[in-house]
Amino acid sequence: MDEAQLNHARRRSVAQTAAAIGVILLLVGALMFVLSSRQESRALDAELGQVLTMAEDVDDPPPGQVLARRATGTDAVEVTSSASPELVGVLKDALRRQPTRYDTDAADDHPVRVQIEHRVDGSRWAVAADLAPLRQRQEQLGIALLVAELAGLAGALAAAALLARRAVAPLATALTLQRRFVADASHELRTPLTVLHTRAQLLLRRARTQPAEQLTDQLEQLVADTRALGEVVEDLLVAAAEHQPPPDTVVDLAEVAREVVASMSVYAREREVELRLEVTGAAVVRGARTALRRALTALVDNAVGHVAVGGHVTVTVRHRDGRIAADVTDDGVGLDPAEADRLLGRFAHGSNGTGRRFGLGLALVQQVAQAHKGSLQVGGAPGRGATFTLLLPAY
Repeated sequence: MDEAQLNHARRRSVAQTAAAIGVILLLVGALMFVLSSRQESRALDAELGQVLTMAEDVDDPPPGQVLARRATGTDAVEVTSSASPELVGVLKDALRRQPTRYDTDAADDHPVRVQIEHRVDGSRWAVAADLAPLRQRQEQLGIALLVAELAGLAGALAAAALLARRAVAPLATALTLQRRFVADASHELRTPLTVLHTRAQLLLRRARTQPAEQLTDQLEQLVADTRALGEVVEDLLVAAAEHQPPPDTVVDLAEVAREVVASMSVYAREREVELRLEVTGAAVVRGARTALRRALTALVDNAVGHVAVGGHVTVTVRHRDGRIAADVTDDGVGLDPAEADRLLGRFAHGSNGTGRRFGLGLALVQQVAQAHKGSLQVGGAPGRGATFTLLLPAY
């Protein structure tokens, strides 16, 4: 899964969540509209029924209403004087019906509600109420609910976007960690594999011209390099799968430097670079031997890659101000001290050097140094070589 797929999943989650919330808001709004409309309609019916019950004549009905009456034993109809001719006709027709309630139009765009009552004295009464106020209130209610639903939908979109971002964030973090592990593992394995390949080629050439017993030292070094490669793989798998901290053991950094120089010497000779070691005795620190070896290997690989044919790389391990310093010095293209911080960032690299470089080595060395409560120092000048110092607390 890449970032494009994560973004697509986030957008899809937002759309689905917002759609679900929008449907719920729509259903709730429709239900509220129906219930409110029915309540107002029932209130109007109750009011009309009360008017019919209490009416004694047709002269003074409540505002917006018109009364009509037909007395017992006569066809004469009395109607409120303010009634329009159309409404008079509606009421006369109503008085010929049985008691009921219905809605009709007295004229164009003039809806009315008519309610009919037959009294025990034989008289018939009818009242008509203008439905325009009721319809206007219903329209206002519908608009208010629509605005509320739109506001709710906007809030739902914002909430869905936030929730989707939070939900996808762990996946994005996992993707970043996965890519970082792949990049780190690839870089960590690149140099040991290159050394193994170079040593195997050298052994193959010598095996054609030298007796087998003269290749013992080279074969032993090949076995040591293979073992070191296995330790790197195991270290990476433990760190990735078990999330365990690196082992904290007593390590002689001078001995680690000897192993690195012995392993990288064939690779350096193939590039016609002289690799030298200068140690003055034991240099004991606490930490993970495999990680420290990886760090020194990365520094040597970086130095060899930035030295021209006939150049020199020197690994020096010494005590300095109560700490252990492992210097990897070369007389290659050098560097601008102002770029030191940038070069220690992930995927950062200088413009010089040979081979395909990914800018991960120095960043990984700095991580190892920090994990061992140390630091990586950078020195040098353009055209005058560079020195990278792994500075660790002495044990």
